[in-house]
Amino acid sequence: MLQDNFMSYQRFRYAKWAIVLLAACIALYVVDNPPIKPGGGTILGYGLGTLGALLIVFLLLLGVRKRAYASRMGTLRGWLSAHVYLGLALAVVATLHCGFEFGWNVHTFAYALTMAVIVSGIWGVVLYLHHPSLMGDLLDGRTLDQIAQDLRDLDDRCRMLAQGRPPMLLALVEESAACEIFTKRRQRLTGRNRHCATARVLKRLREVGDQADPNSNEIYTLQFRRLQQLKRIRSFVRLRTLTEIWLLFHVPMSIALLVALVAHIVSVFFYW
Repeated sequence: MLQDNFMSYQRFRYAKWAIVLLAACIALYVVDNPPIKPGGGTILGYGLGTLGALLIVFLLLLGVRKRAYASRMGTLRGWLSAHVYLGLALAVVATLHCGFEFGWNVHTFAYALTMAVIVSGIWGVVLYLHHPSLMGDLLDGRTLDQIAQDLRDLDDRCRMLAQGRPPMLLALVEESAACEIFTKRRQRLTGRNRHCATARVLKRLREVGDQADPNSNEIYTLQFRRLQQLKRIRSFVRLRTLTEIWLLFHVPMSIALLVALVAHIVSVFFYW
């Protein structure tokens, strides 16, 4: 299972690392008694800020590791596990670093971006925990091209069965064969097509079909199978679209976070 691949990788190795890291940071924050108000300007604040910056850089390196297929720097599952747990730990480290002090400045902007990236990352974890298995079940171990070929084969069989029958029957078969997966772009988010030609044809076949004609009954059965295949494809595309939308948010926000982090660090040293 995918959960065993990265969430519980090496018996939750990186979850344990994150817990130890958080325990140490929280303990230091509790016992720290700086001469000024706790925050990024104290010795502990600088230490937590450095740790947070290193965590952000490490988290961003996952994108590099994913493209380094021949890398010996650990398995991709291990990197992903560390990415998840250390990313969650970053939320606490960043909060302790700023000492719960917020304002209209680049520092708070960097913190807000950090939280936004972490929240989008949690969304990504949910997607990657559930969607791959669901997508695999929907395709039943086949590719979209193979399922598309199955649809074409069903259409050819229906055409053969409709030969010598009333012209309306062949017209219905052709109408179903011309059915689009989606007629509108926004339907990718719902996985439904209210104007599905195959569903419409099935309804018409129930109304005009000859129950005594075995060919008509077989055409109906094949069209029903066609509709089920279309529903599988639509559900698959919906899940894939949601994952793509997540990437459209998570990756650009991560890059923006890196820019904000640099601005945050530069401004700190400029006013030091």
